[in-house]
Order: sequence, then structure tokens, then C-alpha cells
Amino acid sequence: MRGQTSERVDRCATRNVMSGVAGAVVQAGTIVGDVHVQSAGGVPVPRQLPPVPFGFVGRDEQLAALDATVAPGRGLPSMGPSVALVCGTAGVGKTALVLHWAHRVSGEFPDGQLYVDLRGFGPSRRLDAGEVLAGFLRSLGVPTPEVPEDAAERAALYRSLLAGRRVLVVLDNAGAEDQVRPLLPGSSSCSVVITSRRVLSGLVAAEGAMLVRVGLLHPDDALALLRRCVGPRVDEDLVAAAEVCRDCAGLPLALRVAGQVICCRPSMSLAELAADLADRRARLDVLDSEDDPSTSARAVFSWSYEQLNGQAARAFRLLGTYPGHSFDSYTVAALLDVAPREARRVLDTLARAHLVVETARGRFDMHDLLRAYAGEVAEQQESDIERGAVVRRLFDYYLHTADQADRVLTPHRYRVALDCAARPSPDLADYDSALAWLDAERANISAVFQAQDPVLDRRVWQLAYTMRGYYFLTKQWKDWTQTHELALAATQRTGDRYAEAQTRNNLGLALLEQGHWDLAAEHYDRARELFEAVGDIHGVSNALANRATVLHYRGDLEAALRENERALACYEQSGSDRNVAITLRSMALIEIDLGRFDDAVARLERATASFSDLGLQMDRAMALNCLGEAHHRAGNDAAARRAHEQALMVSNDCGSRFEYARAQHGLGRVAKDQGHDAEAFGHWEEALKHYAALGAPEATQLAEDLAALQRTMIPPQRAGTPG
Repeated sequence: MRGQTSERVDRCATRNVMSGVAGAVVQAGTIVGDVHVQSAGGVPVPRQLPPVPFGFVGRDEQLAALDATVAPGRGLPSMGPSVALVCGTAGVGKTALVLHWAHRVSGEFPDGQLYVDLRGFGPSRRLDAGEVLAGFLRSLGVPTPEVPEDAAERAALYRSLLAGRRVLVVLDNAGAEDQVRPLLPGSSSCSVVITSRRVLSGLVAAEGAMLVRVGLLHPDDALALLRRCVGPRVDEDLVAAAEVCRDCAGLPLALRVAGQVICCRPSMSLAELAADLADRRARLDVLDSEDDPSTSARAVFSWSYEQLNGQAARAFRLLGTYPGHSFDSYTVAALLDVAPREARRVLDTLARAHLVVETARGRFDMHDLLRAYAGEVAEQQESDIERGAVVRRLFDYYLHTADQADRVLTPHRYRVALDCAARPSPDLADYDSALAWLDAERANISAVFQAQDPVLDRRVWQLAYTMRGYYFLTKQWKDWTQTHELALAATQRTGDRYAEAQTRNNLGLALLEQGHWDLAAEHYDRARELFEAVGDIHGVSNALANRATVLHYRGDLEAALRENERALACYEQSGSDRNVAITLRSMALIEIDLGRFDDAVARLERATASFSDLGLQMDRAMALNCLGEAHHRAGNDAAARRAHEQALMVSNDCGSRFEYARAQHGLGRVAKDQGHDAEAFGHWEEALKHYAALGAPEATQLAEDLAALQRTMIPPQRAGTPG
């Protein structure tokens, strides 16, 4: 009987089935029949996304990138979840962007959205992955007693619970890869968005995260954000509002704080706020929020700075003392007094931390608010002696590298000895690389002239002298004049008469080219006196030749010719071939005005050949344009056209916009005299574009000539129509 009962029970026994998530389940003895256990209330669906910060604007490109990258189930099951890494500098609006996008697409993730601030940057303790997993597991319905103690077991259970579910995981403010990796689901049905101030390159390489960069707001979007924060007052003073946006560097955090300042002080105008922000040293004080450190620009920047290692932190500080804007590894090498290779590693660190941004290949910059913060930290942590040494190293780098570039652009030029030692610099072996370096560094070189350091006084005039060839080529008259005025003051402080004479000669040329003849003449006369006092015959010759140009401009042609003849004799005697050719060109221009066209052509052909032999392409372009003008005045239009066409090619090759415009101007004159008005109009229109861009005095008269020509031309749409 006993055996029969046991057999009957065995035949009726079935396997128990449990679905869903439940706590502890106890089965005592054998149960006959099927048992289904389900947790009460179903599986929890977490909805953890915080609200979107008020006033979100723009970011269409980044939103499209997230749409394309982060979507559930778009990859193969074997590929795991889709992952986006949203990176950008402090306060740039990474979290706002991600939350805006996440709320917009939340319907695509019906099984929930998990969110955590990992506190990778900030005053609070950084969260580790284990404690985040515990919170996520509880949100997914795992009772606290059932959460595993071991972090690896927590991660395994987390992946199991998300398998096959469509869940969005937002990991905000990550500081390192190890905070993130255990939080990545294993299922391709899930998606993950991570924000960080650093480029977490390990996630890109190993987990296939797609990088979405967030930069400063476009000026229009910055204005839109300020308008949302402030309201219609923005449109009542758009000029001041634009200044506020500019001084906030297009940084959303700064714009929000600026809007808060206005809203909390109704009597304050936008113009008053703009005036406060215009003071770079006080700017961070204006954008400081005492009540909430997370909305204070200074505090938020400090959280990024404090995570830098020693050399990167020092580089960040010293960039706050840098007077220019864009920089490369050689600039940073001079600041730090290290090799360029070490500087490149430091720049990579700063770029990954989004404390600098790469604006072009190998060139970096930081926005003005970060620069102001870096300057504050430098004042606090670097001694006056060290800050002074930094500026001198930087000045020496620019002086010697500019000299290297000028030797390529202006060979055979009379050189002056440089006082300081050379620093590591890029290879500027050819014309294009030398010109490209000077173009890239022009504004920075102008900025270093502002250094108020008596130790640099002798080097200041040497840098001005070195830059003169580039200024003459590119017609950067404003920089030319300002740098040489500062250099002149430095020579007078040191009492160096030779340096003063050289500087006055080059400053006079800058003023002469801008039409300030009387001022130029004063500098030339004083330069001649100084050169005579120190016994420099070459300098005296330069002053005579320059003075002759003033006399020519004033219309005293014969006197100008005599001064040039005196200078020419000195140059020929000393074997200064370049100066001989330049003087021949100047004399030819006078002879054109005197109507001695054959003499002018002969001198210009000799000068052009000499410039060609010496490899002085810009001087050759100038001589060819002069030759074209001589032929045109003599009535030889075919020869004039050939000369200007040659000048067009040579000036384009050497990068002289002014001589290019001058060649177009000359070709237009020839075409007009031949009755080809449409062709002349095209040449003159092109010439005017370049003259105007340079701020050349020739632009005014040419604009009038172009307008007059246009009035005489038959409008194309009316040509051939009956009257």
C-alpha cells in the first residue's frame, strides 16, 4: 500500500514554474499540480530623468547625432547597447542637451529610464560603480536584502534584469572609465548616454562609444538663451545683449548666471551688466553665485582644474598669463620651458579635459572665461619672478621664430643681431610654411608687444624690425604702426640711438603707406640724424631713400630724384643689391610722373631682373606692376597687360594681396582704355574687394571710378531692346 501511494504521487508530480521578480519563495514538501508565482504589482518601470534645465536652445547638430547613434535595438544583438559619449568643457550644457534629448525620445524606451549623477567633477565625493548598481537594482525591483554584496555580482544581476528590455541609461558627469563600464547593459535593446568633461577614450576604443562634442553656443543661440532668461529687455538693447553674450564666451552656464543677475536686479540695465563684464579681471566676480556653487563659473572651472596632474595644471595656469589667444605645442613648450614633445602630451591632456579646444590641426585655444580663471590661479600660485620668466621665454620664442620666417620671406635683407637665445621652433624651411606661421601667429606677436617688462626693451625693437618684412608684404598697417610705436618707446627708454633710428625708418614707411606723409617725414629726418650720429652709412642711405619717397608723394619730383641718386650711389658702393633694385624701382616711379617713360622702363626692367635673381618675389611683383603702369602711361597697352598679368601671378604666389589688387587695378585700366568696359569692371571689382579688406587708401578713389564706369555701362538685361 505504501509503495502504491508513492508511485501515484510520482506520476502526478510536475515541474513548478515561476515568472516575474519575487522575493524569497519557500516550497515545503511535494506539491501536486502546477504552481505559478508572480510578484505583486508587476515589474517596476523606473522614470528617473530629472527635468530639462529651463531655456534650452540650439544644439541641432548634437541632437541629430544622438538620434543617429543612440536608439534601442539598432545594432546586432552581439554588439551590445548603443553608447554615446557627450563631451565638452565645464558649463557648456552637456547635461541640458542630454536631458532635452532623453525626454524627447523617452517613448522609445517603455521599460524605463535610469539616471545617475556620477559626481565625476564637483565638490562631492565621486560615486563608484558598485553603489550606483545597488541603486539601479533597487529601482528595477530588487529588494534591498536581495542586492548582492559583491560589485561584480551586482553588475551581472543588473545585466540580467535589463536583457531584452528597452531601457535608456543616462550616466551624467562621469570622471573616468571605471565609473562607467560596470553600468553598461549587455543587451542591444538598451541605450546608454554618458556625459563627461573628459574624452573617455577607453570607452570609444573598447566599447565603441560614439563621441558627441558640445562646443560654445553660436552667437545667435547665445542671444536666444539670454532672451529666454531675461525676456524682452534683450530686444530693447541688442548691442548690449550681444556684448554680454560675447563676454560670457557663448557659455550657457555663464549666460544663465548673467540672466539671473539681471532678473534679480530689475534696476540694472543690460548696458550696465555689459560694462561690468567688459572688465576681464572682474568678469568671474560678476558671474559668481554665492548661493549655489554649481552655478558659479569660477567654482565649476575649479572642479576641472583640480583634477589635472602637476604639469598639465601648471600649463593651464601659465596659459592664463599668455597674452595671445591661439597657441601650439611650441608656444606651450616656451611657456613651460620643456621640449615640444612634452608640451604636446600636456596639450593632449588639457584637450581631453576640455580645458583647451583644438581649433585647427595642431593649434589650440581656450575661451575667455577659462582664460580669466587660469590667470587668477596663476596669480595665486605662481610667483612674480616665474610669471616674468614665462613672458620672456615666450618673447624669445617669437623673436627667433619670426626671424627664421623673415629670412625665408625676405632674403638678402639687412639683419640686426638678436640679443636672446633661440628656443625650439617649427621647421620653416620654405616660403609657404614661413608665411603660414606668421599668418597664424600675427595677432599673438602683436599681443606680446604689450608686455610691460624693462628687461624686454632691447628685444622689443628687434622683434618690430624682424616683423617689418611681413607687415610690408601683407599690409597689416594697424599692427605695423602699433608695434613700432611700442618699439620706439622702448628704444627711447634704453637710449639706444641706433635702435631708435632703425625703428623710426620702419615706422615712417608704415605711416607713408597710409598717406601720413608729414609724420613719415619727421621720422625719416630724425632717423637720418641718428644714423649719422652713430656713423651708420647704410642707415643714412635708407633714410635718404625713404625721404625721397616723401618728396615724390609731395610732388617735388626733381628733389626726390636727387635724393634717390645719392642713396643709389651709397648702395652700389656697399654692394647692397637688394637696396639698389628697390631704389631703381623708386626712381622709375618718379620718372613715370615726369613723363620719362623710356628711362622708367629701363630702370624697372633692370630692377625686375635683379629681384628675380635674388628670389624676392614680392619686390618683383611690385616692379612688374610699376612696369605695367609705365607702359600704360606710354600708350603701350599690350606690354602693360603682359606686365600686370605677370604681377598677378607672382603676387598670388607670394601672398601679397595688395600687389594682387594693384595688378587687377592695372588690368582694369588697360581694358577700359581699350573700350572693354565689362572686363574693366570685373578687374576693378576684384581689386576693390582686396583694397577694402586691407583698408588701403586706394579703395576710396577706385570705388568712385567703379561707380562712374557702372553708370556708363548698358545694363545687360536691356542690351539690344528697342528704344
